[in-house]
Amino acid sequence: MLKTYLMENYGYGEPIFLNDLSIEGLSENAVRQSVKRLVASGFLERYDNGIYYIPKHGGLLGKSYLDPSMVIIRKYVENQSDKYGYITGLSFANQLGLTTQMPAVIEIVTNRESTNGRMLMVGNQKVRVKKSSISVSEDNAELLQLLDAIGQAERYTELTIEETIDILITYIRKKKFTKGQLSDVSSALTGATAKKMIEWGMIYEFAS
Repeated sequence: MLKTYLMENYGYGEPIFLNDLSIEGLSENAVRQSVKRLVASGFLERYDNGIYYIPKHGGLLGKSYLDPSMVIIRKYVENQSDKYGYITGLSFANQLGLTTQMPAVIEIVTNRESTNGRMLMVGNQKVRVKKSSISVSEDNAELLQLLDAIGQAERYTELTIEETIDILITYIRKKKFTKGQLSDVSSALTGATAKKMIEWGMIYEFAS
């Protein structure tokens, strides 16, 4: 029963968080015992405490291994059906092209954290997670991510201020953010970021 459920809902190479497993007809203890049996049989591999995956057998290494970045994304950013966080800081600045620096620590804002910031390890990767000032969703995650980037722009950019502004404005146009979307997240907008958006001409790039 559990084996079929895991194949249908996760498949190969997807992180399976024990605390998230809720299966009709099986108690929490029964699920845990079933997971132990599936690990013993080789169907499941244990990645870390409470984290498992279904490995594919064969290939150069004999079997597939779980990508730590996938664990981070699934735990704090999104799964197949829901968005609950976003990557921020140096990682996103690099993604935008503001810097060539690669972060030693991945910073994430997520609904799945209750503190204002704490450091943890996922595999060998350092991750800093912090709670969001408003609930993150599919509808607002990219805009919240951008607002963070605007607020942090001078800290991370390796470009001139003019080049930095051009990149950020290009991103706003590409994503076609609207004034309505901005209004919906206004409670997350700091005074300093709002001031930059006006001074840098970005406020006028949001569609009506």
